[in-house]
Amino acid sequence: MPVLVALYGFQTGTMDLYLPGGKDVVRRLRQQGIETIDEIPPQVSLPHLQQRMRENVEWISPKLAERLQSVRYPVHHLDFETVMPAVPLYARTHPYQPIPIQWSNHTEAEDGSLRHTGYLCTEQKDPREEIAMSLLASVGEEGSICVYSEYEHYIVKALAEAVPRLRKDLLRVGERLWDLLLVLQTHYYHPDFQGSLSIKSVLPALVPSLDYGDLEIKDGATASAMYHRMMFTVTDWVERQRLASALHAYCERDTLGMVELRRVLSQKVKSAATL
Repeated sequence: MPVLVALYGFQTGTMDLYLPGGKDVVRRLRQQGIETIDEIPPQVSLPHLQQRMRENVEWISPKLAERLQSVRYPVHHLDFETVMPAVPLYARTHPYQPIPIQWSNHTEAEDGSLRHTGYLCTEQKDPREEIAMSLLASVGEEGSICVYSEYEHYIVKALAEAVPRLRKDLLRVGERLWDLLLVLQTHYYHPDFQGSLSIKSVLPALVPSLDYGDLEIKDGATASAMYHRMMFTVTDWVERQRLASALHAYCERDTLGMVELRRVLSQKVKSAATL
C-alpha cells in the first residue's frame, strides 16, 4: 500500500517531519518535486528507517530471533525517571544535570513469571546513593538488563561516578544492559510506528492494551513536573501519595511494556517461521 502522507507537516507552528531522519533528505526530495512518501523513486537510497517507512509493510529481519535469544535469564527490564534542575540542588552537580529519582524493574524468570520492584525518592535529599544501592539489590549479579535507549547506560555510568564506593558494581551493571530499542532499529518495523520508534509509538502498535491513555502521567516531561510538585509544592500528604502513585504507575508501564514487547516480537518470529 503506498504511503499517501506528505514528507512534512506543521504542528504547533514548527516543522514536523513525517519522514524520519534529517531535514536534508526531505529538502533534497522536495527540490526534485517529491511531496509525498509514495512518490519517492525506488532508486533513491534512503537510510534504514526511512526505507522501511517508504515500503510501509511489516518487516522482520532474519537475525531478529538470534538477537532476542541473546538475553540471559533472569531478564530485568529497567527504566529510570530523572529531573534536570536549572539550579543545582545537590553538591557536585551542575545545572540541568539529569538526576535519577526513580527506577522500575520487571524481572522475568525463564518460566515466564514476573516480579516487579521499584524505587521512588520521596525525601528532599540527594537520591543517588539510595538509588544506586536499591538498584543493585534489585538486579543482583545475574541476567541481562533490558533497557529502551542508551539513556539508562548514561545514568548508570553517572551513578558510578557519583557513588565511588559502588563504582565497580555499577559499571558491571552497565555491562549487562541489553538495548531493545537497538533491536527494533535494526531488526523490526511495523507500519503503525509511522516512522517513530519511541516506546510511546511502539507500544500502542504492538501491545495496544499497554498504551498510556489510562495513566495520569503519559511522558517523561510530565513525570518530572509532577515530581517537582510532589517534592516542593504540595504539603497535603494525601495529594503527595496520589502523585507518588501516579509516578510509580508511569515508570512501571515502561518496564512492563518492554516485557510485553519482547514477548510479542518472539511470537512474531515463531509465526514467521511457520509460514
